Amino acid sequence: MEQEQLESNRHRILSKLSARMSLFGKIIIVLGVLYVSGGLVTIKDNFGNIFEGIVQMILGYLTIRVSILFKKASLLENPTIDDLLQAINATTNLYAWQLYFYGFIFFLALFTLLSLAWTNLS
Repeated sequence: MEQEQLESNRHRILSKLSARMSLFGKIIIVLGVLYVSGGLVTIKDNFGNIFEGIVQMILGYLTIRVSILFKKASLLENPTIDDLLQAINATTNLYAWQLYFYGFIFFLALFTLLSLAWTNLS
């Protein structure tokens, strides 16, 4: 009885995680489309919005792909540790990509601010 309760909780948690990750990925994709469309409307000044929108859409897609792995693990009768490790490894890779993308954007913004300050001081 206790084993069935544990399995039910495991499936419920993995399913809930998969559903929320999928929803979050879809929201990120919609935001990315909004960024890109806003950048295309005013293309003269907003290349940053287009770039940010493309990054958001890529990260949303990757988030949905990771949610699929958790969904597969939740549908298995007895998910093995390898199934869960595969999903966790994909999550780690997703966060690494986010770190790279947002780190690049941060350093690009920092470089822009420093170059603007340098030209204003000279």
